[in-house]
Formats: sequence, C-alpha cells, structure tokens
Amino acid sequence: MTHDRTTALLNAALNAAERDWPVFPLRPGDKRPAGHPERNCPRMGRCTDGHRTPEQRATLDATSIRACWESAPYNVGVATGPAHLVVVDLDIPKDAADTAPAEWAGMADGLDVFAALCERAGERLPTETYTVRTRRGGQHLYFTAPAEKRLRGSAGRLGWKVDTRAWGGYVVAAGSAVGTGCWATLKMPTEAALKMPMSEDA
Repeated sequence: MTHDRTTALLNAALNAAERDWPVFPLRPGDKRPAGHPERNCPRMGRCTDGHRTPEQRATLDATSIRACWESAPYNVGVATGPAHLVVVDLDIPKDAADTAPAEWAGMADGLDVFAALCERAGERLPTETYTVRTRRGGQHLYFTAPAEKRLRGSAGRLGWKVDTRAWGGYVVAAGSAVGTGCWATLKMPTEAALKMPMSEDA
C-alpha cells in the first residue's frame, strides 16, 4: 500500500466527517470493521464498560481520525445512524443465475426496482442526491433520515436488490477499495443528502 493510497484514505475519512458523517475504520482492503467482534471482546481498554460497536466508536474528531488513518491504510466506514442518514443500497446481480423473482420480472437490478418503487409511491426517481458507485457497480443513494422516527436498516424488504442502511448499520465510504474495485462519488449535489422519496414502509 503506497503512501499516496494511505493519504487518500485519510482524506476520504476527513471528507466524510466534514459532512457530519461519523466514521470508523474498516480493515485494510476489506469491508469488515477493524478491531475485534463482540464475541472476542476482551472487556479491556475502550471496552472496559462493555463492548463498543463500530457505530459507537464512529467519530467526527479530526485529531482521532488522523491518528487512526495515519497508523494503517484502513478503508472508511460511515455509521449511517449517527450520521442521520438512510442510504439506499442498489445492488446488481452477482452472476447470470442471479435473476429477479417473479414479482420483479424484467428488472435488471436494484436501480430498476427502486425506480418502480418510486413510481408506485407517486414520486420521481431521486437523481440529484449524493450518490456513490460501489465496487461491483451498484449505487448507494444518501438521504437525510426523517427526524420523527429512528429507522433501522433493511435487507431486501423493499424489493429485489434494494437494501437500506440506517441505525445498526454502515456503508463503505467513497475512496475505499477492495481488490481492484473501489467506491467512488458519482454525484455531489449542493445538499449532501435529500429528503427520502418514500417512507421506509413503502
């Protein structure tokens, strides 16, 4: 891992924090959180009073971020709950055998399904929100979470290849990479995140 790459990851973490999105380190070249899982928690150090999850460890403090990311080339995780975000994760099929179920016949991927969900809800597809291309070619659409409720993430509940990340979850930030695939910003609107086009119950 080159010095330039380490610096780029540090900048990615700082850029997210400047948007008021708390960050925590992911393993270098991986999507999984750095540090120990709860089952292996030593109950020492930062976990003296109980295991601290990545969501609890996420920070906006630039000094802490610099100390962490200057020590190793960590990928960057954004704690969506503390960031007051709901991120819609639009995935693509893994292979030729990964096809849409009957309910979503004819849909190519999560973006197609999300567009159909928006149409059903009488909303337009939100094309101007902050958007990140994932390493496999999917998309993460960032939205400000509704203030009146504390949303949890979901997996496939809204539709095929459509997941959400909110409290209890995280997303990999733009600038991170696994193998030859990277997360990259596709759209950078004036407002970093926009109102959700539909409710979580849509």
